[in-house]
Amino acid sequence: MTAGLALAATMVVSAATPQEEAFIRIWRLHTVDPTKHTAIIEACQPVMRESALGEFLPVVKTLAAWHLLASGKQQDAVRIFESALITDRGAASAIARNADTMARRWLTRIDHLAVEKALKAYYASHVEFPDTLQPILSQPTPPPRTDRFATAWVYKAESIKISKKKNQRFTLHSQTLGSRLTSMSQFPFTSYGKRKATIVTRRQGTPVMVDFETVAEEGGALRGTASEGSAVNGLRFLKLSSDGLFAVMIENDSDFWVVATGGGR
Repeated sequence: MTAGLALAATMVVSAATPQEEAFIRIWRLHTVDPTKHTAIIEACQPVMRESALGEFLPVVKTLAAWHLLASGKQQDAVRIFESALITDRGAASAIARNADTMARRWLTRIDHLAVEKALKAYYASHVEFPDTLQPILSQPTPPPRTDRFATAWVYKAESIKISKKKNQRFTLHSQTLGSRLTSMSQFPFTSYGKRKATIVTRRQGTPVMVDFETVAEEGGALRGTASEGSAVNGLRFLKLSSDGLFAVMIENDSDFWVVATGGGR
């Protein structure tokens, strides 16, 4: 039995809402070629309002911001990412909460670049990096003092054995993201995320549960069952569309969205 037939055999579906149709059109355009940044940004712009996308608005906002960042429009990317931030997580939907986390992670990386720039400017004047971040944070126009999770930067100046001068290099990262994931250079903008998923079946009952298949990073298919809000095989399942033909998911590190489809799309 195909994935689409199996899905239809186990559930009663409603028609997709206009918001879901608008969202999946954007997502399909994105998945055809994630390097077509300008075309995807232009497609996102007219629908980035609540009435057009409803609960899916934060996904499209953060998707558009990623493409803006990839195309070198950093200030525009910051503006859109910041528009996805929320102040009341308890009242927000699962999609909005995860979009907030995603936006903060990417904004942290952009802020990290600003702190690096300030450190390099300091080095140009002093021929060494500071012992702490205090000298650059006390400037009239300082770089961000913390990451976007309000956690202080992890900074360390280091000497080089072959040099008589101290503090000739440094390490800097967000404690929240970790040393491996803080630098923007870790993320090529020629692709989007690492995971894809396919809906196999939706199980009857409450909460909504979906069997889905994904491919592990090292290769090989993985199958799992997830209820809304739970994570399996590196993906967190957030919402199933009204017609049951796609599910919004997010990679466990919250950097990239994944939309699993179940046939007919």
